[in-house]
Amino acid sequence: MDDYSNPWLHRLKWSYLLLVVFTLMSPVFYVMYISFNLNGFGANSYEFTVQWYGLIFSDKLLMGALGWTMTLAVTTTIIGVPFALLAAKYYKASSNKVLPVFLLLAPLFVAPDILGSALLVFFKNANLVFQALGDMLGTSVFDTWFDLGFLTALVGLIIYTIPYSFIVILITMGRYNREQTEAARACGATAWQAFWDIEFPQIRAGVFSAASFTIILCFNEYTRTSLLKGGFDTFTTVLISQMLNTGMSEQSYAMSAFVSFVAIAVIGSIIVYTMIRAEMLAKQSREVAEPAPAT
Repeated sequence: MDDYSNPWLHRLKWSYLLLVVFTLMSPVFYVMYISFNLNGFGANSYEFTVQWYGLIFSDKLLMGALGWTMTLAVTTTIIGVPFALLAAKYYKASSNKVLPVFLLLAPLFVAPDILGSALLVFFKNANLVFQALGDMLGTSVFDTWFDLGFLTALVGLIIYTIPYSFIVILITMGRYNREQTEAARACGATAWQAFWDIEFPQIRAGVFSAASFTIILCFNEYTRTSLLKGGFDTFTTVLISQMLNTGMSEQSYAMSAFVSFVAIAVIGSIIVYTMIRAEMLAKQSREVAEPAPAT
């Protein structure tokens, strides 16, 4: 806002933004609404209760699926986000910027079922090749290398999430000046010291946002994971299986709402922290730029 802005136009823009967010979040709000109903989904009467939230931890199927999903999400974040950071740094240093962007964003242009099916066929054939190699060498050590399981699901999730992490980190790196790294190196800092002490503090918000975004994407992913996971269940596969067969239980609605609450809290905290931090830095910049009072 400034002295020449129309305050009503400013409020209209914010109203439109809030309307869009509310529209996108309305299905999630509806699940939260159902999760507090004692009578469950489709009941004629609504009785508020929180008892379903107390029962979700006694549901072994849901807790087992949540454990596998959390393990996949954390592992994907630990591996994928550093790869995305390295890709973003390579993009900034590259003279030909089209090729790295195309390679990093190519998975976004492939439909989930096609990419998942392609990976499934790849792992199946790779398994046959390594089994044949083991037969030739007289050993069975290669037989289970590419069996469907945690590793294959992890590969699918890394391919799925890296483009998003790359974009988030790259946006944050747009405000970083590479001359600061060169100045640090000229002062005797190593490449790691220049990155950790100079560059990382300025792109930290983007890296943490990419990590949070990756975890949320892993919780939401169904198609690739269901094709590549093998014999264990994930959170989304359990919920979709229930919806297609017996219908979601009250505990499932509570678990879905609980995960949504956590995701909203994490993303909201990051946004609030970033806004407060940006305001503090802007205030410090204004104080430095203001001339000292005359004495």
